[in-house]
Amino acid sequence: MVQTVLRGVSTAVSIYMLLIFFRIILTWFGQAPAGRLVEIISRVTDPYLNVFRGLGAFRGLPVDFSPVLALITLSILNNIITRIAFAAQITLGIVLAEVLGALWAAASFIVFLFLVFGIIRLVGFLFQVNTAGRFWITLDRLLQPIAHRLVSKVSRGRSTSYQNALLLYAGVLVLVLLLGNFLISSLVTLLAQLPV
Repeated sequence: MVQTVLRGVSTAVSIYMLLIFFRIILTWFGQAPAGRLVEIISRVTDPYLNVFRGLGAFRGLPVDFSPVLALITLSILNNIITRIAFAAQITLGIVLAEVLGALWAAASFIVFLFLVFGIIRLVGFLFQVNTAGRFWITLDRLLQPIAHRLVSKVSRGRSTSYQNALLLYAGVLVLVLLLGNFLISSLVTLLAQLPV
């Protein structure tokens, strides 16, 4: 009986996560489409999203990562509920493994996204695209500070071109993803086996 209820709760949380994802996509378009369905989705999801938007750690960033944290939180909760519903057991190790796995999934998504941005910018250099457009300017505002900060740490203060900085930046992000995946998957496996 309890397992059936938990499976229902897990399904409800999954549907709610889809609604939040749909709501986030709607915010990417300046003027969100109006309509009864959009209004209902906003009323249902905005109170939860506003809890994370109010966190001070996300203020002042060029990109609002609070929806990512909101989805991570629901994902962790849903994974734990699902684990209990299907395995009928939960340990501290399993909870820690789920939390670590969800945090790495979010972090690796962001790293991958920034890697894609860097590759797009490098392709722009390769094909000598006119970078005076709004897209390219926004991309440069996002990437230049990170790439140059990384180069200054690695090259011990020597100056380099933006293109070379982006190449180093992309290489470091690929390395972070590969090593991170290996380390986190090993840690998640170890944590999930803890008997406590």
